[in-house]
Amino acid sequence: MHNPYAAPQAGLELPFAPAGEARLLCWNDRIGRVRFVAYSLLGIPLALLFGIVTGIAVGLFGLRSYFDSGPAIQTMGILILTIPLLVLAAATRRRLHDFDVSSWWALMLLVPIFQFVFLIYLLVSPGTPAANRFGAVPPPPDFGVKLGAALGCALLFGFTGLRFL
Repeated sequence: MHNPYAAPQAGLELPFAPAGEARLLCWNDRIGRVRFVAYSLLGIPLALLFGIVTGIAVGLFGLRSYFDSGPAIQTMGILILTIPLLVLAAATRRRLHDFDVSSWWALMLLVPIFQFVFLIYLLVSPGTPAANRFGAVPPPPDFGVKLGAALGCALLFGFTGLRFL
């Protein structure tokens, strides 16, 4: 006889993607330390590319009179600076999911005193060793991710060095 008040018998495990699959454009996944560096530094070349494309468009289409005004230049500068911030926010969210904590902790990046300490913590501390509520264990970084992290760090240090010339 069927009891309508009995506990459900369905399996409640979440279907996670296998650990061998890594997706660049994902919002709810987990990433490790090397992928965090590679993905968060990806915003620098994207902002440079957007700035170059904007400069070419201004030169080709004769938009110089539009960009001679102050508000248009400020709007374009804000848009160019928003690209790395959005990429860093997405990478930080995924890295916090690796710690099995809520992504609201990413708001620590808005507090000027704690930014540096929080980013060092994200870079140094390991994630949870097993699957957590945000997904399976992230895959180990492959050669492309390591190369991206190395090139991103080289770009960052190169631009910092150029500042002092």
